[in-house]
Amino acid sequence: MTQTVSLNEASEKLGVHYMTAYRYVRTGRLAAEKRGGQWYVNVEDLAEVQTGRITTTSRPEVIPGRLEERLLAGDENGSFQILENAMAGGADADEVYLDLLSPTLANIGQQWHDGKIDIADEHVATATAMRIVARLGSRIGSKRGRARGTIVLATVADDHHFLPTAMLRDLLRARGFDVDDLGGNTPPDSIAARCAATSDLVAIGLSATISGADEITSVTISAIRELLPTTPIVVGGGAFGTVEAIQNLGDCIPSTSARDALGIFEQLHQEHRAS
Repeated sequence: MTQTVSLNEASEKLGVHYMTAYRYVRTGRLAAEKRGGQWYVNVEDLAEVQTGRITTTSRPEVIPGRLEERLLAGDENGSFQILENAMAGGADADEVYLDLLSPTLANIGQQWHDGKIDIADEHVATATAMRIVARLGSRIGSKRGRARGTIVLATVADDHHFLPTAMLRDLLRARGFDVDDLGGNTPPDSIAARCAATSDLVAIGLSATISGADEITSVTISAIRELLPTTPIVVGGGAFGTVEAIQNLGDCIPSTSARDALGIFEQLHQEHRAS
C-alpha cells in the first residue's frame, strides 16, 4: 500500500509554511490527493521534492490534472501560476497554449458532453481560461522588428467560442505577424469587409467549434471571395470532423489543429512575400 502523509506533515518535512506546500500542490510541483477534505501526499513524491529532483517541467503529467482542477474551481491565480511556472521551467508559448491549456479545456468540454460535470462548471472553467489568456498575452508579447504582414482571425456567426482564435492570435504575434482578431460570432459580411480593408493581408483564419457550422462557414467563405478572390482562407476547428468536410465548404485551406494552422500561415507568408 502506498504510504502517504498529510499536507501539514509534508510542509513540516519540507520546512515550509503550510500555504507554501499548498501552493506546490496547486501549481503541480507536488502531487497530492484530496480525501475527506484533507490533502495527502505520497511519501515518494515528497522525497523527490525534498531532494530537488522534481520541477514543474520534469513532471509534465502532473500539470494538466492540477490545471483542470484549478480551472473548474474558478481559481484564476492558481491556474495562471501553474502555467507561469511551466514557462519559468522552460516551456514556450506553443507548449503552454497547445500542450497544456488547450487539451485541458478540451477534456473539460468532453466531461460536460459526457454528463460528468454541469454546464455551469464548464462555463466557470472557460471564463477563467479567458482571463488567463488575457494575462498570458502580455507575457508572450509580439516579436520585435518589422511586421511580417497581417492575418485576420474570426470565429463564424452563431459561435461564441473565441478562445481558439485568441490563443492563435498570441502565437502568431509572437512570430512577428500583425493580427486582427475579430472574436466570436462575427457575421460573414463584417468579416469580409474587415479583410478587404486590411493592408498587407497575408491570409484569413476562420474558426468554428460547434456542430452544424458548415453552412455559415460556407456562406462566410463566399462573402470573402466576393471581395477577395485570391486571398488564402484557412479554416479549422472542432466543428469539422475531417479535412474533406472542410474542403467541401468552398475555396479554402483545411487546418487540422492549431499547430497545423501555424505551419500553414508560415508557408502562406513565404508565398505572399514571393508574389
